[in-house]
Amino acid sequence: MRFLAVLFCLLPGLALAELRILALGDSNTWGANATGSRYGVDSRWPMVMAADLPDAVVIEEGRIGRRTDIDGTGALDNIGTVVRRPLPDLVARHMPLDVAIIMLGTNDLQNGLGRTPEAIARSAMSLARILQDGGVAQVLVVAPPPLRNPERGRLAGLFGSAEAPSQLLGQAYLDLGRTTAIPTFDAASVTIVESADGVHLTAEGHRRLGRALAVAVRRLIEPPLAKDGS
Repeated sequence: MRFLAVLFCLLPGLALAELRILALGDSNTWGANATGSRYGVDSRWPMVMAADLPDAVVIEEGRIGRRTDIDGTGALDNIGTVVRRPLPDLVARHMPLDVAIIMLGTNDLQNGLGRTPEAIARSAMSLARILQDGGVAQVLVVAPPPLRNPERGRLAGLFGSAEAPSQLLGQAYLDLGRTTAIPTFDAASVTIVESADGVHLTAEGHRRLGRALAVAVRRLIEPPLAKDGS
């Protein structure tokens, strides 16, 4: 009987712990810093978010260099070979998922790819639709923060001309989010790139983003309050 009493006391907490969140992104989700090494687990935005969501399990799926789409020549729902091939297995091994957060698009801006902010936004939303169709209850698409003087940093060969288009990503994501009714968040509203390479977030930038996304996730998963008289 004592065991059953303890179990019943724990059941609400166990139910809450079943909330599963996938953070799908590139090096700014993996936690790369300006030197090329990785921030500690307490500094990366997915884990900062997790600390503010103690009722959730947050799964980090960041990879250096990940793009939304490698070619952009297919239909809107064709997300390209870079992500298309590993995506089903990548997501399937973490199912069930209650929330997926996608923060991709920075690597689509690399020199020579010729991707426009609007095309990148379409590819990001295509990823969201694939996850929704695959059974993820809620998907949040995050526009990555704009680059800042990348031509002066060690990644100038990749991102030297990307600052101007990166500044247009946030609006492109928000506009398409409204059109598709896919929840969208602009990282630039809470954080900026301040690192020496002009591409990666600082530890403080990760903290600001993680805390803000915790609030955004709660808004996604919590039912709206009923209005008086309803």
